[in-house]
Amino acid sequence: MTTPVCTALADTAVRVSAAVEGLDIRTGPGFAGSEPGWTRCSQVDAAFVADWERATTATLPGRYGASHPATAAAYVLHWYAAVPGLAGAALFRHARRVPRLDRDALAFHREPDNPVPNRTSLLDERFWCLPDDPAAGDPAATVVPDETALAAVLRAQVRLHADAFLAGYVPGAPLPRRARLGAFFDALDTGIWRGADGTNRCPDPVTVAATLEEAALVLPGGTPEFPGPSTVHILRDALGRTRLSRRRASCCFYFKVSPDGSACVTCPRTSAAERAQRYADPTG
Repeated sequence: MTTPVCTALADTAVRVSAAVEGLDIRTGPGFAGSEPGWTRCSQVDAAFVADWERATTATLPGRYGASHPATAAAYVLHWYAAVPGLAGAALFRHARRVPRLDRDALAFHREPDNPVPNRTSLLDERFWCLPDDPAAGDPAATVVPDETALAAVLRAQVRLHADAFLAGYVPGAPLPRRARLGAFFDALDTGIWRGADGTNRCPDPVTVAATLEEAALVLPGGTPEFPGPSTVHILRDALGRTRLSRRRASCCFYFKVSPDGSACVTCPRTSAAERAQRYADPTG
C-alpha cells in the first residue's frame, strides 16, 4: 500500500474533494501500489480508447435500453476530458492553485464493472499559485502575479493536455472535429459551474454571482487556448427559481440512446424553454 505523503498539494486535494460532491482527487502514484484500476493519462492510446468504448457500449443498454457507437465514443471522450478539466477547475476555484495537468501528471481510476472514472490522481506535486498563498514559498510552488495570470495557466494546462491527447485520438465513431476540443472546453467550464456547491440546484445570489465571475475569468473568450467564452448563465426554471446552467460545445449523443429521444439538458438541441421546464422537474 502506498503511504500518503503530506504536501501542500495533497492537503489541497483533500479539502477540494470534500468541498465538491462527487469529486475525488488524490496525489501520488497510487495506481502503482496495490490498488488496481489506475491508468496514467499518458497510457491512453488508440487501443485503450477502443477497449474503453467497447466497455461503455456494453453498459449502455442496461442504463438506457439501447446503445449507439457515437454515444459510446462521445461518452469516453467526455469522461477523459473531465480528468484534467474538472480537477484543474476545482483546485482553481476552491484554492486558487493550478496543478500540473499534462498527460504525464495525471492518472484516473475506474472500477472493473463501471467505465466512468471515479478518482483522479495528481502525480506531480508542483503547482502554480498567487503571491498571498500560504504555500507560496514552497519549493513546489510557482507564483504568478494575479488571478488573471493564474486563470491563463489553467487554460494553457488543459489545452496542452487536450492537444497531446487529440494528436493520437481515434474515436470508434465519427465525431465532429470541433467537438473534440469542445469536450475539454466543456469539462473546464463544467468544473467551474459545478464547483460552486456540487449540485448548483438553486444556489444563493452570492454563489450565482461568484460562479459567473469565475467562469468569465477562466474562459473569457478570445484566448488562444479556447476562443469561445464560458456558456454558464442564469436561468429561471418553470417554478421561477434561479438556476445556473450552460450549453455544451460538444455533443454527448445521449439523444441517440435516451428512451424518448430527448437530448441532455445542457445540449444545444435543448431550447431555453425546455431547459427551464426540465429544471423545474424534481428528478431533473
